[in-house]
Amino acid sequence: MKRCVITLALAITTAIPVFAQDAKLAAAAATATVAKDVVATVNGESITADQLDRLWNRMGAKMRAQYEKAGNGKLRFLENYVGKRLLLQLAEQTDFQQAPDIQAELEAAKEAALFDLYVREVVASQVVTDAAVKKFYDDNPTDFVHPEGAKVRIITVSTEQRTIDEARTIVGDLMKDLRGVRVGSGNSAQAIINAFAEAALKNSEAPSAAAGGDLGWVSRDGLEPQIAVAVFNMKAGAVSGILETPKGLHLVLVEDRQDASTESFEAARAGIREYLVSANAQKVVEAVNRATRELRASSKVTLYPENMQ
Repeated sequence: MKRCVITLALAITTAIPVFAQDAKLAAAAATATVAKDVVATVNGESITADQLDRLWNRMGAKMRAQYEKAGNGKLRFLENYVGKRLLLQLAEQTDFQQAPDIQAELEAAKEAALFDLYVREVVASQVVTDAAVKKFYDDNPTDFVHPEGAKVRIITVSTEQRTIDEARTIVGDLMKDLRGVRVGSGNSAQAIINAFAEAALKNSEAPSAAAGGDLGWVSRDGLEPQIAVAVFNMKAGAVSGILETPKGLHLVLVEDRQDASTESFEAARAGIREYLVSANAQKVVEAVNRATRELRASSKVTLYPENMQ
């Protein structure tokens, strides 16, 4: 489901490049033992699993999908959020936020956030009821089906500038090298991934070569039909034989697989509600106007236009 981006701060956090270095991710995952609910510490400040989950769930579905497609999505998001916290800590250590114009901006932002939250969570509930959210889920079952996926790397040797036999020789040699790595490493999954990524970087002529051939998580529809058939008949950790498409010859490594699944109503509820609120924006505006008129009628408000500058 599509969800609205809630705050500029969150948008900036999610806009930081999601492709963090694997070494940094590994280091983050290997931190010293801390309280079970702490996922990171930043100069002594703890970030808990609950805090991370709230930030993750508030993020728009499209941006979250980008993180998930890249693999280790939540950990990559945490890496980027740590960067945000470091800048905020720096800002808090200086007199930056004490300046009158900054204080005014912060107060305005707090007021705007409270107004938006109240409208979305309270006023909009008159328009988008719990029953409406459940009905949308029941009426649109295919929207919540996640197709089977595979985390794939690919090596492509083009046949545009060479003969098919020349391409077969190149790909055949790469296959032999990868078999040697498999045997020499005792079938180590990480050793095979590393070797495949290095071979892709050096030999692949596809756009993904710079990323070690990494295509991320893909569905059947995201691959050439000939490649999709092979990928979704392979086990995780397997390297394909030579695959031929109009673009050339290919080798494919399947790093991981995930079965098709259906998102539960509880998991989908927030996203559906955001979508319906956006889809019924005019009705929500009307509900806000109605509420403010009623409040104005029952409140004591006096304007002094003569004092306006």
